[in-house]
Amino acid sequence: MRRDPQIARRYKMARLKERLADAEGALATLEEAAGRDDLSVLERDGAILRLVYTFEAMWKTAALLLEEQEGIAVASPKATIRASRQTGLLSDEDAAEMLQIADDRNLTVQMYKGDLGDELADRLASHTRVLRHWLLGLRASPPIAYSPGQ
Repeated sequence: MRRDPQIARRYKMARLKERLADAEGALATLEEAAGRDDLSVLERDGAILRLVYTFEAMWKTAALLLEEQEGIAVASPKATIRASRQTGLLSDEDAAEMLQIADDRNLTVQMYKGDLGDELADRLASHTRVLRHWLLGLRASPPIAYSPGQ
């Protein structure tokens, strides 16, 4: 049985729109916490967790978009960031900061060590800005404008 390419395309676009909505929602929760300076340690740790899940939602959305739009299959966050830079979804500067976010995400499992939580929290506002830039780049990509009537 052959699949209708139009149906497959609509399904892929629906998946991409759903992932974009998830990334937008995750980023909204991070933006709510990132601008605050008066966080308790517990709130700080919660804000850092928001960074982790926002980053996950963003790179997975970008990976899907890269595969659908550019035919580029990526399997890791850093490969997705590099491909996003190469295709213009991220500027060189934003890509460098996104790589820092990936490293910071990996450090979160060691937050019990000393001042690491405070160091990560100090970078939340900057990280939030670059995540917003990436989302705007993803939203501006042509497949997002696809509608079933096309």
